Amino acid sequence: MRKIALTVFLAALSCAHEPNQTVIKKIYSGDTIINNVHDVGSHDPVFRSVVNILNIKKRYRGSAFVVKNLNDDSYALTAQHLCLKKGTKFLIHPTPNEDNSREEYYAKAVYVDEENDVCLIKIYDTKKGFVEMKFSDVAPKIGERVMTIGSSVGVFPTKSDGYVIGYDLLGEESVPRQEGEPAKRLMTSLPVAGGNSGGPVYNNNFEVVGMLVGVHPEYNHSSMSIHVETLKVHFDKYFSENKNGK
Repeated sequence: MRKIALTVFLAALSCAHEPNQTVIKKIYSGDTIINNVHDVGSHDPVFRSVVNILNIKKRYRGSAFVVKNLNDDSYALTAQHLCLKKGTKFLIHPTPNEDNSREEYYAKAVYVDEENDVCLIKIYDTKKGFVEMKFSDVAPKIGERVMTIGSSVGVFPTKSDGYVIGYDLLGEESVPRQEGEPAKRLMTSLPVAGGNSGGPVYNNNFEVVGMLVGVHPEYNHSSMSIHVETLKVHFDKYFSENKNGK
């Protein structure tokens, strides 16, 4: 499956998108962004969970969202093609405060999975607690409304919305999914541009249902995400092997 899609859009995420749907102009006040296209930004707690990330060595920029372990330590889930390998160092920038000041944190990749494009970053010396995101216990249904926040074309935070339109690669996967096997991909109509990679795809309950990684190689109007079922597998795997989150 990876050969079909991921090699096309994972490197730089210079994604095709419709300009009339990409949110550039916005009004920001605390946790409120008024989206001039869809008006979907009122009092969304996810703004306090999404971060802009910078790969210090490669200078790659992207998005990530905060999760926590049992010790309340802050981590961020993002795309592996931004991390490349375990040990990669990052600078983390959360949503600016109301006075437009932006704090900066140091972070390091502690887990990567190239096949499913998943990376877990540990954030150090956070001083204050980030608002963590929760995984949805229910898989998203086709037609369900979803949203994302990220660094679209370098503008952070930018919010947009769309709908779930399919799973995996719409029947193009090289090996059919076996019964009980977690879904790997989530296909949506979310508009995507460079910088959105690694951002959360979430539902009306502000729960994660996927993570953006790029556009579909054939259907440029569609964006591809890692399905929440696969994200949970990697999240559980890391913390089951690292009880203290080291």
